[in-house]
Amino acid sequence: MRTIALEEHFWTAELAAPPGTGLLATWGQRVDDQLRDLGRSRLADMDASGIDLQVISHVAPAAQALDGADGLARARAANDQLAGAVRAHPDRFAGFATLPTADPAAAADELERAVRELGMIGALVNSTLGSNGAFLDEARFAPLLDRFEQLDVPLYLHPAPPPAALRDVLYRELPPAVAGRLATGAWGWHAEAGLHVLRMIATGVFDRHPGLRLIVGHCGEMVPFMLDRIDAMLDPARLGSASMARQPSEYFLRNIWVTTSGLFSLPPVLCAVQVLGVDRVLFSVDYPFGGNAAGRALLDALPLAPADKAKIAGGNAERLLGLKAEDAGPDTAAGASGTTRA
Repeated sequence: MRTIALEEHFWTAELAAPPGTGLLATWGQRVDDQLRDLGRSRLADMDASGIDLQVISHVAPAAQALDGADGLARARAANDQLAGAVRAHPDRFAGFATLPTADPAAAADELERAVRELGMIGALVNSTLGSNGAFLDEARFAPLLDRFEQLDVPLYLHPAPPPAALRDVLYRELPPAVAGRLATGAWGWHAEAGLHVLRMIATGVFDRHPGLRLIVGHCGEMVPFMLDRIDAMLDPARLGSASMARQPSEYFLRNIWVTTSGLFSLPPVLCAVQVLGVDRVLFSVDYPFGGNAAGRALLDALPLAPADKAKIAGGNAERLLGLKAEDAGPDTAAGASGTTRA
């Protein structure tokens, strides 16, 4: 059973938060060291838990927080660095590009360069409300979504911290550490990313871009739990809406996949499997913010048939990302081999 983790992170010196700020304010030096490492220590941690391949992406907000030429230059540098690590360890790493989304046309061109020249297998966009004050359903992003379709690579939509105005409304007067976590991984950015997905559905993004493939982390950013009610409340027939042709759940079953990133208990994973089906769920850890050992323990504990568990572990990712399928072999990192695109 090959094990592929899709939401695994790094950062570059040029785009990392200053010491004591951002993620480091709550996660500390150890996580900073893990994010900077694209070699021996990362591989050893993968080996210890039987993670065969990581699909690596830059931590939010990456180059998305920057405007103009500076954002493009730093995105290119980050993608070049990640591509170098993939070339050094092609049997263990693959990459999602980072994009300068403040300039959607430049982001589209960098996506194409990253895929065609660097061998990236898609891109991760940090939900743009947090870094560009916009959602991907806005008209300015159509050229970028067109390019994802043309290149036939997936877009991984990841949460981002809220802008200052929203943080002030929702989290003011809370202790700083509590506010920081509630605004991000404890609740807030998951709700915002789920809303982002629903906006894309409700505004007809997947009707205008029927070939767009979207990946959403954290077991679907709470949407699968609510999807039946969302269908009832956003039924296009009842709304008389011309902006979407289908019920929201139909887009999830056609255009959207979810990963298990950062969730290490059975109920949310089984909810995603029961609502979306086993073919739509992919294993992830959220390294280094989540531990490889915890992710692997969850995978091993899933009460599913071996064939279904193998789909979640890596088979679904192989098909979605165009990764070379592996022959059956030992369930260890040493048994992994190439990650060439199909």
